[in-house]
Amino acid sequence: MPWKLLDDDAAWKQPLIAENWPAGLRSDWAELLAHRIELLTLVEGLPRARCHLDLWVCNAIRRPTGEIALLDWAFTGDGALGEDIGNHIPDAVFDLFWPAERIAELAETCIDNYLEGLREGGWRGDADLVRLAVMASGVKYAWLLPGLLGRASEPTHNAYHQQADSQHLFHQRGQALSFIATWTAEALRTSN
Repeated sequence: MPWKLLDDDAAWKQPLIAENWPAGLRSDWAELLAHRIELLTLVEGLPRARCHLDLWVCNAIRRPTGEIALLDWAFTGDGALGEDIGNHIPDAVFDLFWPAERIAELAETCIDNYLEGLREGGWRGDADLVRLAVMASGVKYAWLLPGLLGRASEPTHNAYHQQADSQHLFHQRGQALSFIATWTAEALRTSN
């Protein structure tokens, strides 16, 4: 990862970045990175579950019966209860399956339904700890912002495996990155 680009004024002045990313994202991301170890430790200390660890739109299908089935269990392992939802929500925006302008709505719906499913399965834990895991797990995207800074000057850009309008893609991703920075900041405030 081109971590040095985080402090490079020229990288932040690239047209795709300057025109499409929210004001304040640079400082918000610096704050996330400053607390990266604390956030990772927080996620590690939350209630554990066997997690998919690659939950995103293309790894979920609806069966003819209406049930949702998850595909591609290659990364299955230990994770914080709620961590999978913390992956699903931003990835839906990053790959242009869901509009960034409605990411808060997606987050609320996914978290509420996830908690409902846990309760239906007999879980009686603390819902606030699940919400905390969803928010704090955004730390896993720490690498993405410098990676995008490094690719902003490329002539074309892809969302998942399809070419996308670069302006739209960087706008959507910038909004989602800002949402993640807000989430991780809230996780830190909540955990203290």
